[in-house]
Amino acid sequence: MKSKIFKTVFPAFAFMLAITASLAFTSANNDVVEEEHTKITKAYVKAGIGQPCQLVTPVCCQVEFAEVLCTINISGIDRQLFKTRTQTSCNGLLYEYEEH
Repeated sequence: MKSKIFKTVFPAFAFMLAITASLAFTSANNDVVEEEHTKITKAYVKAGIGQPCQLVTPVCCQVEFAEVLCTINISGIDRQLFKTRTQTSCNGLLYEYEEH
């Protein structure tokens, strides 16, 4: 009985351990690395506290740090542009696109 359990459980455990180890060495910021040095054409503006972010397109911004923040003029007011993953949290700063 012990050998039957050992023969089925041990390979499954070893397989799970191998998957966990491979995931432990991958970067959590893979998407951020890919976006550096690329032109961002969709950005968001903050609509207000508790309000969803509003999509602005087309724009020409970048994620990589630069001297000038990326802004857009809406109804005569310069509004700062952000990158976001969700519609409710705009917090990723965008900068003016610079050719490298």
